[in-house]
Amino acid sequence: MQLKKVLFFLCFLSVIISDHNAFSQKSDYLEFSAFPDREIYSVNDTVKIALNVSINKPYHINSYVVEDPTLIKTSVSVPENKFKIISSFFPESEKLKFEFSDNEINVYEGKIAVGIYLTVTDKNLSGILIVPVKLSFQACDEKACYPPKSVTDTVRINIDSDKRSAETINKDVFSKIDFSRPVLLNSAEKKEQGKLTENVRTESPQSQEDQVSNWMQEKGLLVSLFLIFLGGLALNLTPCVYPLIPITVSFFGAQTSGSKSQSILMGIFYALGMSITYSALGVFAALTGSLLGTALQNPVVIIVIALIMLALGLSMFGLFEIKVPQSLALMGNKNRSGYIGSVLMGLTVGFIAAPCIGPFVLSLLVFVGKTGNPLTGFLLFFILSMGLGLPYIFLAASSSSISKLPRSGEWMEGIKIIFGFILFGMALNTLEPLIPKEIFKIVFPLYIILAGVYLILVDKKGKNAQFYTHVKYFIAILAVVYGTWNIKPDASSASVNWQMHSSVESIENSIRSADKPVIIDFYADWCAQCKELDEYTYTDPEIIELSKSFNNIKVDLTQENSSISDKYNIKGLPVVLFMDSKGNEIKELRVTGFEKPEEFKKKINSILK
Repeated sequence: MQLKKVLFFLCFLSVIISDHNAFSQKSDYLEFSAFPDREIYSVNDTVKIALNVSINKPYHINSYVVEDPTLIKTSVSVPENKFKIISSFFPESEKLKFEFSDNEINVYEGKIAVGIYLTVTDKNLSGILIVPVKLSFQACDEKACYPPKSVTDTVRINIDSDKRSAETINKDVFSKIDFSRPVLLNSAEKKEQGKLTENVRTESPQSQEDQVSNWMQEKGLLVSLFLIFLGGLALNLTPCVYPLIPITVSFFGAQTSGSKSQSILMGIFYALGMSITYSALGVFAALTGSLLGTALQNPVVIIVIALIMLALGLSMFGLFEIKVPQSLALMGNKNRSGYIGSVLMGLTVGFIAAPCIGPFVLSLLVFVGKTGNPLTGFLLFFILSMGLGLPYIFLAASSSSISKLPRSGEWMEGIKIIFGFILFGMALNTLEPLIPKEIFKIVFPLYIILAGVYLILVDKKGKNAQFYTHVKYFIAILAVVYGTWNIKPDASSASVNWQMHSSVESIENSIRSADKPVIIDFYADWCAQCKELDEYTYTDPEIIELSKSFNNIKVDLTQENSSISDKYNIKGLPVVLFMDSKGNEIKELRVTGFEKPEEFKKKINSILK
């Protein structure tokens, strides 16, 4: 009997300890607690979890969206063997400027609340389950960022197939979360949900799409809409659209007998017709977003898109001509009367202009498909079509304006060459995820330089159009300068010869076997001063020569590695340790930031004397 009491007490104690309400998880940077929204769930319920995060001063953590790829974003994960995260809900971040970055960064400070939706993957589950919820983050202060960390709290979830609790609990925590703005998970994050080990950052085609999403997040909706509107305006100068302007505006003049108000109305209806075509396209992309988003992660799909852009570019160079079927093209020129005729002309012009504006539309489709939000799809494409249609509204007010427009001619052929180069560049950029970084960062700027040189020395189209010639040369010179400025060949191959190690055991084994004094460089991709050491200090010829007398070890701490950080007392990066041949650190020589070659040489020489 006594034994039963003891066992009961131990079981009760284990439940209390595992209960999120009893304890919160702490690190040096923050405190973290997780809460469910009900006492009992059925296997078909969506389980809502609220995360309370209290960030200690003077630190902040990065947002769930980071623009700088060297920074680690905040994320939440659970083991995927029983549950799966289907949506996460992060609060709006702040944009702040810090000493270690040239740009403002999206961060969280103080107290924040995060929500996640879980779905049960194993329908045979029942009883009380203890689910670990991991928060992964990178903390920074005003001057530097620290190695990424993670904290894990457990949530007790009671699954009962026969009954469920309709009453919600922890309402005060859930009231702080905005469940109207879910964060769409990319493939890498979905992969991370099944792991409670150290995060592994991978680059994939999806990461390139994320740049568009992050850009929208950074610039804000209003600025993004304005730039899309300007893009629509610019598309009127493409060879497929520009020649239609005189025909269309002449149609307005013939229908309205000189009435400016009627001409303006017809221009508005024409623009609305275009907006119907493109807005419907945007909504369709959003509704099929999961399909589109999955497809765009496939290297085969990326190659097909690049080939389409390449084909469009070749058509601009006159290798072949992409034409809309004659019957469809004639639909845009038929003399329909009234406002309905204007709407119908606007509907068809989207298809007629497709060969030229397709790539621009495709880039928007990628983003809209990823968001999966029909309202966003409608809004972005509506704004795009308004940019396309605005000139018609103004030109329709006065048919005499047509005579002031530059006539289509040889200069339009020249513009086609420029657009051809742009399309080739877009094809190359689309293939970036499939090309090694070292190669791409040379090939892409080199392509831009060659395109500029071609426009200056080879292309002679439109030479009789003085204004076009000036614009062409300006673009060409700009391309040459930009490409030259951005060519980034690998830094000098002459550098310290490092051995890469990723565990305490391998480091210690290397120290024992080499029987030399030791230099250990701890670095991370997100550490700016680490890169300065690589670029300026470790490429110094004298340091390279002196380093040959050492066992040179390099350790990547881009992702959290608590065993190494604890063993060598790494609180921030960069850190460079100097040891004797027995592996004893010479603590007074430790480097904890960027150090110029002259100072670094003094430390090396002090060991070799």
